[in-house]
Amino acid sequence: MQREAAMIRAHLATFPIRSGILMQTVQTILPQVDRLCLCLNQYDAIPAELKGDAKIEAMIPERDLKDAGKFAFPPAPDDFVFTIDDDILYPPDYVARTLAGFDLLDPDDNVLGFQGNAWVYKKQTDESLWRNFLFHKPAQHITKVDILGTGTACMLGRNLPVLDEVISAAGFVDLRHARLHARAARSMWILPREKDEIASNMQHAYWRTSLFNSVHRARPPEMQREHRLMMQERTPLSGLKLEQVLKRRAKAAPAEAGQAGPTA
Repeated sequence: MQREAAMIRAHLATFPIRSGILMQTVQTILPQVDRLCLCLNQYDAIPAELKGDAKIEAMIPERDLKDAGKFAFPPAPDDFVFTIDDDILYPPDYVARTLAGFDLLDPDDNVLGFQGNAWVYKKQTDESLWRNFLFHKPAQHITKVDILGTGTACMLGRNLPVLDEVISAAGFVDLRHARLHARAARSMWILPREKDEIASNMQHAYWRTSLFNSVHRARPPEMQREHRLMMQERTPLSGLKLEQVLKRRAKAAPAEAGQAGPTA
């Protein structure tokens, strides 16, 4: 695959209440991509400021797709797709920095981003708990995670879930997104960054409209079920740095080959 020939895409889902901050996000990401795809949930018409730029593809779905709208645009298999959020301000080198991560991790088998969660075991306290990596908080290492936030994720077009696969998890699509990659044996990783290099634009007036506030806090039964399935299907070694994961995988490979037995 020639990366130079691939299209760089960003996919975003939004709704009218966020119109006051949407263009700030658009202005930070548009110069870095070949195409910006916008799912305008609940809109009556495409705003004038989104018209006239050939790089912008905006559509109004027949029903509210919520965060699943990020997956409503079919890419080419070799495209690099960034799923983004309308309340994040992306730095000028965001795309270049993310793609550089694929120099270390094959995009066929890996998904990269900046926000994630890893279920880790703490030997000191003999308990398992979530280790959270927030995109605006510093992180020094490439680290494997169980859930990768779809506001800061990047993957090949062939690895992007399609709308039919995620629509039943609209509102908590990050969980379905994580499950689908785990099923396909793809690893998810968060990348290093400094504090506030990727900045939150979540203003107080919009907090009540966030999916975290309106859906996640309510913990509907279907979301709880999705979470249980994700926990059952997650892959090992999350919470470890890239070097640690590679070392453990290399150590396990001979044993797994021996268990498989001779092949013809």
